[in-house]
Amino acid sequence: MSIHPNIEKASWLIGKFRGEGGKGEYPTIPPFTYTEEIDFTAGPPSKPFIHYQQKTWNSKGEPLHTESGYLRFPANGTIEFVNSEPTGVTEIYQGTLTTPHTLTLKLTSIARTPTAKSPNTKDVVRVFEFNPTTQTIHSTMDMATDTTPTLTRHLEITLVKK
Repeated sequence: MSIHPNIEKASWLIGKFRGEGGKGEYPTIPPFTYTEEIDFTAGPPSKPFIHYQQKTWNSKGEPLHTESGYLRFPANGTIEFVNSEPTGVTEIYQGTLTTPHTLTLKLTSIARTPTAKSPNTKDVVRVFEFNPTTQTIHSTMDMATDTTPTLTRHLEITLVKK
């Protein structure tokens, strides 16, 4: 598979990953478990991006959440993540490879439609940590909202590359 040179450093992301037994929690909701699937697809070799498609299901197999976006790898060496959710929220993140196999993304901008539900998200940090031996990604998401103003763990799961 041929990929753009700018995304080679994060090529470990490319593929479909699935995990079960994810832990969801937050001070304003009851704890829950979930299954998650993430598909990272490289753009054409002439384009420095990876398409991101994410879906989750509850323990009964019912859909919970989905989102889609792009990881962008501009020539300046940064990583940008543009993400859209059907809840009426679009997020922009700035990212770095904090280790060769760990991508950390920090929210820098958020936009909401007039009907996006509250409480409003104020800050998010997402981490994807790849283990090349087990071919797994450990994913975490910490967020702050209007009602919980400090970054607090919301989601955590380990996904296996398919």
